[in-house]
Amino acid sequence: MICFSPNRQIRRLWSQSVLTIPAILLCSNVFGFSFSPFAHPQNRVDTKAEDKKRGIALYEQNHFREAVEALRKATKADQHDHEAWYFLGLALIRNKDLKGASQSFETVLKLNPEFAPGHAGLAYALLLRNKPIEAMREAQAALALNKKIPDAHYIIGVVQLREGNREDALKHAEEVIRLDARFAPAYLLKSEALVGFLEDVRVGMPVESRDDRVARYREAAAALEKYLELNPDVEDKPVLTAQLDGLRFHMRVASGTESVFSGKDVTVKARVLYKPEPAYTPAARQNQITGTVILIAIFAADGNVRYIIAVRGLPFGLTEASIRAAQRIKFVPAMVNDKPVSMWMQLEYNFAIF
Repeated sequence: MICFSPNRQIRRLWSQSVLTIPAILLCSNVFGFSFSPFAHPQNRVDTKAEDKKRGIALYEQNHFREAVEALRKATKADQHDHEAWYFLGLALIRNKDLKGASQSFETVLKLNPEFAPGHAGLAYALLLRNKPIEAMREAQAALALNKKIPDAHYIIGVVQLREGNREDALKHAEEVIRLDARFAPAYLLKSEALVGFLEDVRVGMPVESRDDRVARYREAAAALEKYLELNPDVEDKPVLTAQLDGLRFHMRVASGTESVFSGKDVTVKARVLYKPEPAYTPAARQNQITGTVILIAIFAADGNVRYIIAVRGLPFGLTEASIRAAQRIKFVPAMVNDKPVSMWMQLEYNFAIF
């Protein structure tokens, strides 16, 4: 579950540069001239400027398909306009055309290698294409040019989290929040980094006191709650709301007000009868997303899978598909002295393209 938005300060600078184009260049059609690249060469400049301005405005208004069309026209009219290529890359990401986005950002960097947001945009496209090493390299290149780009810190944090480096991921998430307190994805990253220690709890390896563990759950829940506050229309809101409920439940477990057993503490472990496989979403297949989704779930005493937490996710609906599959698992509950009890379980779903 990862998200991206270009730095707002950068967007403002572009908006200002576009709006300072002389008004007469934006209004050539009011005179009724018919277009001809030979008879009226100035009209080509007008059209290029208009397409770029319109494309950026459409992107800002979340009309991404129309933005792509306008920005393609702008880049075709002027193949050396790195700003138009940059916004085209952003719009293509939102249209889930990751290869096209990567190509756009690569063009940006050929035109202007010192353009830090171009490196950050390419890093994000590579991250979504499941190329973490290349994504890390581009994000670091962005920070080498400008240490105050929240997006680059965010991308490095996501890569670190995927590699299991929770503390480093948390540091980058907090740095993003320090730079831009309304950068919503950073709160999601922070929550997911804090959630990562759940696996240690599951296998009975407490690495901190009960109070510290409760505080960490509380902090993870607060970060996720802040993300949902800043991003109320997020596409996977039901999944994230369920994750928030799960975090609150696990906080109660850590505080001792709920009881859940680990596998080594039960007389008879839960026995799975039916474990459906998640569907490979078309968007994920199109973008060749591979990897593993890891979930922590409670196999409850009543025979239902509850309080599912995504410890590691994948984009384009694969995390959500995994959670839906986990909810349909049929099992015989664990037993302690012939009494059904709730038990921790870790679930892994591997996605590969053959």
